[in-house]
Amino acid sequence: MSRTRMRLITTAVVATFATGQGTPAGAADEPLTLVQALKRAVEGNVELKQERLAVDLIDAQLLSAQGRFDFVFSAGATFQRRTTPPLSAEDIGGGFSNSLTLDAAITKPLETGGSVRLSATQRGTNSNSRLSCGTVFGGGSQSCTYYGDDLGLSFSHPLLRGFGAEITQANIRRQRVQRDVALMQRQMRASNVLRDVITTYWELAYATRDLFIRQSAVDLAREQLRVTQAQIEVGRLAPIDSAAVERAIGERLQEVAVSEQSLFFRTLELRRLFGMPSDPDLPVFAASEVPSATAREIEMAGEIQRALESNPQLRSVRMGLRLSEIDMQTAQATMRPQLDFIGAIGATGRKRVLSESVAQTYGLDDLTWSAGLDLQIPLENRIARGQVRAAQVAGQRSRLDAGDFELTLRDQVMRLATMVRTAGKRVELTRATVGYAEKNLEAEKARFSVGRSTNNEVLLRQQELKNAEISVVRATVDLLNSETALAALTGDLLDRYGIVLKGS
Repeated sequence: MSRTRMRLITTAVVATFATGQGTPAGAADEPLTLVQALKRAVEGNVELKQERLAVDLIDAQLLSAQGRFDFVFSAGATFQRRTTPPLSAEDIGGGFSNSLTLDAAITKPLETGGSVRLSATQRGTNSNSRLSCGTVFGGGSQSCTYYGDDLGLSFSHPLLRGFGAEITQANIRRQRVQRDVALMQRQMRASNVLRDVITTYWELAYATRDLFIRQSAVDLAREQLRVTQAQIEVGRLAPIDSAAVERAIGERLQEVAVSEQSLFFRTLELRRLFGMPSDPDLPVFAASEVPSATAREIEMAGEIQRALESNPQLRSVRMGLRLSEIDMQTAQATMRPQLDFIGAIGATGRKRVLSESVAQTYGLDDLTWSAGLDLQIPLENRIARGQVRAAQVAGQRSRLDAGDFELTLRDQVMRLATMVRTAGKRVELTRATVGYAEKNLEAEKARFSVGRSTNNEVLLRQQELKNAEISVVRATVDLLNSETALAALTGDLLDRYGIVLKGS
């Protein structure tokens, strides 16, 4: 940014505050209210967009986990030609056979751990083997065609290891907890971004007001120079008496330059929070709102309790304990022996005519069934034992993390509550200091006008007044920022500004 451009901004800001109207359009390249700043951050902040994508990713993973229990349809078709060379001219077993097999099945994994499968198979066979045809139909037929159908219902289910919905749906439960964690983390990130935007905005307001105060200090020094030069012209003061004032003007112009830099840096910080690029051609922000706050009583125990109940990050850490519990439950289930029940029932058809074979099968004329148990016992079972131990250690670590963060949260709340109290007292004291400084300046100017004071004394009183005015703004901004940080810890910040996260 060019020096001329910044000077124009400075002059406009000074003129605005001199009228006590805030910063109107045109006072800086772009005046900004707190509500506008929050709206831009909600729409463009990169971290908030990342958190929205994180929640969407968890939703996709949850949908994938639920898909484990989807119905599965399968089908197939197989053509096979088998040729059997004859052993001799009298061998009736030689020849070929062509067969076409069509099969279809639908399988449903059960939420309790087993599965059910319904299958249907149809086979058509054409053979010129007299042995094969004779075996099927009797006699010594040279060629034959026959059909076979199968209809079956099978069921398998674990009885020990892997039994129960709590085990088979552990991944779904884990993904649901992960989604809750992601929502809490999103709320935490949103609260932190909101805190940073508000804090940076009030720092921008401080920089804007600081720029005005320091420029007004230059104006006071220039007015003192005018008065001094008038007295030099009438012979009441020597020309050398103007040197102190000119030196003060130079020093205060340096302070104005530093204040201009601070205003520009606050603009860069807000642009980053808004998701805007750092472009030298973009406008410089100036706060339209003057910092204003009053001291309030802080009930520290109540603030701590609210933070322990509502802080999004602590709630997220506590949800991590639920993940450890799911892992522990799943790991303990792997310690059991594997004992599975397997059962099936079906019907078979076999006829020379397709329709008759189908009717025989689906009429359930010839039923077959089976039932059995499958047992497997890992003798050392080191895999399961290792998983259980790992789950136990992870649970202990999660509880330690939750306890450690709770200690940190208590400490932060107490510190911020103390900062709010201290800043409130500073606001009251610095406001009183401004009144005293104004009276001292008026008295010093009166003494100077009758020759009982010097330029150095008047300039000192001026600087004391401006320092007091800056101290009021600094204390007010510190109070606002401390209250904002405290509200972020207690989980009140989003509600305070009416921000609702979609999908939460």
